[in-house]
Formats: sequence, C-alpha cells, structure tokens
Amino acid sequence: MTVTVDVTSYPQRGLSLFLTIPVDGEPVRTYSQSLEIVRLAEEIGYETVWAAEAHFTLIGLPSALTFLAAASQTTTTIRLGTAVVPLTFDNPIRLAETAALVDALSDGRLEFGVGKGNGGGFSTVAFEAFNLSEEDRESLYAHALDDLRRALGGTVVAGEKEVSLYPPPAGLLPRLWQATGNSRTAAEIGRAGDGLLLHRLVPSGDAGQIQSGLIDDYLGAHTGERSPRIGISRVLLPASSQQEAVSLLESELRRNPGQYVTPGGPPATAEEFLARSNVKYGDPDDIVEQLLADAAFTRSTDYLFSIPLPQSSP
Repeated sequence: MTVTVDVTSYPQRGLSLFLTIPVDGEPVRTYSQSLEIVRLAEEIGYETVWAAEAHFTLIGLPSALTFLAAASQTTTTIRLGTAVVPLTFDNPIRLAETAALVDALSDGRLEFGVGKGNGGGFSTVAFEAFNLSEEDRESLYAHALDDLRRALGGTVVAGEKEVSLYPPPAGLLPRLWQATGNSRTAAEIGRAGDGLLLHRLVPSGDAGQIQSGLIDDYLGAHTGERSPRIGISRVLLPASSQQEAVSLLESELRRNPGQYVTPGGPPATAEEFLARSNVKYGDPDDIVEQLLADAAFTRSTDYLFSIPLPQSSP
C-alpha cells in the first residue's frame, strides 16, 4: 500500500548535480576539471553537488570526502554531498573525523551519504582487494554504521575512557543519508530518521515503481523527529530532440565504448544503453514528461542529476 505523504511540504533543496568522475589517463586534469564544475555549478545556482566514491571500478574517485574538502575551498554556498561513501572499506571512526573536518572546512555544508557498496558484482573487486568477504556485506555495514553513528555523536570509547572528536562533528548526524535498494534497510533508515538515497538503477524491473515501494517502506517507518529526505539519482541527456540525444550518445559510444558498460554488458546501440541505464533524454519537454512518469521521482525531495557524457560545464 502506498504511504500518502505530501513531500512538497518538506524543505526542497532545488537541483543537485551528481558527479561520477571517470577513470582516465590524466587524473590531475580530470580532478581539476571536476572541481571547476563544482564551482560553476554554484555560480549557476545548483543547490548541492554530490560526488560518487568507488574503488577499482570505472569511477575514479576513491575518496569523495577528500575531493569535497578541496571543493569547499573554491565555493561558499553550494552544499557538498557524498553519494556515497561505502562504509565497509574504511574505519568508521576515522571517517567520522574526516567528515567533521570537511564539514568545518565548508562551514557546515556537508551532506554525508553512506552505503554498503553496490551489489550485483559492482563492488566484488573492492571486497577482494580489501580482503573482505562480500557475503558479510550486510553485517559489516551494520557494525560500521553503528560505530559511525556513535562517533558522529561526538565521542568514542578509548579503553576505559571517552575521547572527543576534533573538530566536533556538531550537526552532522541530522545530515546523514543512507543508500539502499533493500526494503528492510529502507525501513531501518526511516526509523533512524536519516535521509534515503536511491540509485538510478535496480537489478530488474521498472526503477520508478520498485523504488516507490522502497519509499513506502521508508516513510512507513519514519520517525516524526525530522522531515523525511528522499534523494533520487537520475541521468538526463538533454538535446534539441530525442533523435539528437541518440546521435550525441552514438558519437560518444564510438569514441569511448569502455566507459559505457551496463548491467547487461556492453550495449549494442545507443538506444539500448539509454533503456538499460534509465536515462531520460530529448528536449526539455521530453525529459520533464519522462521524469513525471517516474513513480519514485515524483515522491522525492532531492534530485541528483547527471549526464552520461564526458564531464564538461553543467
């Protein structure tokens, strides 16, 4: 049963830019360009920029917090989010310290998104590299999340005494987000009062319909202490028409096919990539129509948009 909640009554954060920085042969140039994109996003009026973190994949950002620390020094108003830090591969107390530092450097602009690491084989190499069992993914995350939450409370146990984090992580707990595609976890996130982050893809089926069910689970368990926050990631390919959008992607597939692997393997055509990757494409009216037909998008409070082409100015 759909949980009826008027999300329009909650604070809206406006448009967000979602950066998935690619692996390439010139990381210095790529990071510099990405930082410039964050600065331009603030200038244009984006509310938040979110950075994807991953290890040993096509995403070339192993530390989103480090990147956002740099971004905090060239911006003043745009909010800075991690989408997401996979907790399993870090010490949660050390992460809490780093997050508190980034929040201080940014004058309280950090949105701290965490997760388990994507399933479906996406994070398998990372689990192997860090000498962890992917079968323990759920329990590893649960323990790390408990430790992180306690540390974000400001103190940690050190032997028989408690020590305080510096800088103090004041105000970060209400800005904690969790990503999931799991019904039980969505309800746990709601009970905790954290924000819910939804990926652009699901293992099978219609992403909007399936994620609308996760939103039901989240809202049904949500505590009344904080307003629900539902952040949804969607990929947009704007152009003068749908045909032009397909042509743009076809050109990029020819130039750089290795960057366009989908859950079903390398796409045979641009249309196949667009369908598999849940990309909304065409002119502005086309994209708005497709977004409004997305059952989860219309129930979200935060919108994380990315473009499936090489990074350029937003």
